[in-house]
Amino acid sequence: MKGTTAKINGVSLWHHVQGQGIPIVFLHGGPGAYDYLEPVTALLDENCFQMIRYEQRGSWRSEKTGPYTIETFIEDLEQLRMHLNRQNWIVCGHSWGASLALAYATKYPTKLKALLYIAGTGIDPAWHIDYRKNRLNRMTSTDRAEYLHLRSAIEKMQDEEREHTKNRLRALSLKADLFNHNNFSKLPRMDEPFVNSEVNQKVGAQCETYFSSEQFKQAIPFNSFPALFIHGAADPRPYRYVEELAANFQKGEFALIPNAGHYPWLDNATILGKHIKAFLSRIDKQ
Repeated sequence: MKGTTAKINGVSLWHHVQGQGIPIVFLHGGPGAYDYLEPVTALLDENCFQMIRYEQRGSWRSEKTGPYTIETFIEDLEQLRMHLNRQNWIVCGHSWGASLALAYATKYPTKLKALLYIAGTGIDPAWHIDYRKNRLNRMTSTDRAEYLHLRSAIEKMQDEEREHTKNRLRALSLKADLFNHNNFSKLPRMDEPFVNSEVNQKVGAQCETYFSSEQFKQAIPFNSFPALFIHGAADPRPYRYVEELAANFQKGEFALIPNAGHYPWLDNATILGKHIKAFLSRIDKQ
């Protein structure tokens, strides 16, 4: 895969630019994962949009240097915009990337043409409880039994056995993220070395406090840029929290993708693309 690295906000960040037209930057999930959003860019016309993908600080091809904080990740994204000399852009994030996109948009609203929020969690920390229940319900009976057994046994494990079990638990969770389990081989890799565990733990630990703070929640209704919130109907992460978030935006829209899980481009790319293109078409006419 082509791409380049450049010094952005003090660290080398890998990024890839293709197409021409309205710039859209794509934010991968994790935290600490890598760019896996090329299939989403493939849904768009590169003669109409300039698609920018990058890997966040600490991720695969980017420099593994902290600090690993939400504020730092926001500034990295803003410095990338300045480096690329874009006056404003559409920001599209998936999963954790959706949260980062929301945080960036709230801090730098004048730099946004629009927000695309795909398979996020909303900002109410209660989503965790519902997610854990839904995840178990989405598993087959065999997978569920194995998952519960390993979760109860992992604390007594050490070293290689513990790492192997962590990877197996992660795989079982990922499988539950799909509507069609036959797409499992197409999922992004979420094991070492593809995910930076330090980034995942440090940034993940900040999310609840950051996004559920009164200061952040009170800033949401002031966002006047158009925003599309997309969620797979079969995603274990409950969509009602995302729908509530969308309702707090002045120009927020919510779209539920049928027969789709946490990675809607794998389960139902046609409907996902239809919603994104219709939204972007409306933005282009404004």
